[in-house]
Amino acid sequence: TEYTINTLGVGTFECQDPVVGVAIDNTEVYVLDPWLRPVPDGVPGELYVAGIGIARGYLGRSAQTAHRFVACPFGAPGERMYRTGDLVIRRPDGNIAYLGRTDQQVKIRGHRVELGEVEAVFAAHPAVRFVAAVAQPDPGVDGAYRLAAYLVLTGPADLARVAHEVGAGLPDFLRPTHYAQVDSIPLTVNGKADTKALPEARPLGALTTAGERGPETGTESTVCEFFAEALDLDDDEVSAVSDFVSLGGHSMLAVRLIGLLRREYGPVITIRDLFTLRTPEAIARHLDETPDPDEES
Repeated sequence: TEYTINTLGVGTFECQDPVVGVAIDNTEVYVLDPWLRPVPDGVPGELYVAGIGIARGYLGRSAQTAHRFVACPFGAPGERMYRTGDLVIRRPDGNIAYLGRTDQQVKIRGHRVELGEVEAVFAAHPAVRFVAAVAQPDPGVDGAYRLAAYLVLTGPADLARVAHEVGAGLPDFLRPTHYAQVDSIPLTVNGKADTKALPEARPLGALTTAGERGPETGTESTVCEFFAEALDLDDDEVSAVSDFVSLGGHSMLAVRLIGLLRREYGPVITIRDLFTLRTPEAIARHLDETPDPDEES
């Protein structure tokens, strides 16, 4: 092992929530940011371990040893620490809580996202029994990813309500755009979420279109069709009052939608207009009230 078999521990009755505990004797643990700076309690960071139980390295694997066994800036000269790759937080009571692996980091529209951090926020909601956050390829943009959340809910909890309540407390780049309610999270033989066995997640806005107003004018009907085409949705998942962002829309997909609208109505709408108006109803009203400058000339 990279360290002694037992590195952290906690008594069964010492803490009400699942944690990995505190360091054993003659062991130091550090929760650090990517620049090896200690993070405050409650802030996610990577777990590093130092002490007399540390191994010498990996036999015959010098590169892997250098990557994982690094100089310890907090100890005596020459002391090393082991980089675990575990994403954790130190709670106010001193116990370390496990969030996930740092190799779960993904980039969502330029932001580095820790999937374990997203899962921890959703898991704190009383109606969420289990959760899996997944980065999925965005079919609308080559090489881009979108964030999806798969939730196992307790009792009669409503998926859309839970998503709105949890999402309201998250910054935009950590807020999943797609959701699915499942009976259980399928696991691989290694006990990790089997993302390939999960069903297709749908945009939050598409889950709440039932009962919303349908298009009432020809322009509204056309704009709804363009929404569905640009966002890769079914026609019945877009209503006249559906919000572009809640349907999974972002700046790159906005360019696609603007192209469709301008092909039909001319250069009478901009990306800024789209993110200001946001719904087919408001966009249709804007198109009907704004004359096409090409036609006027």
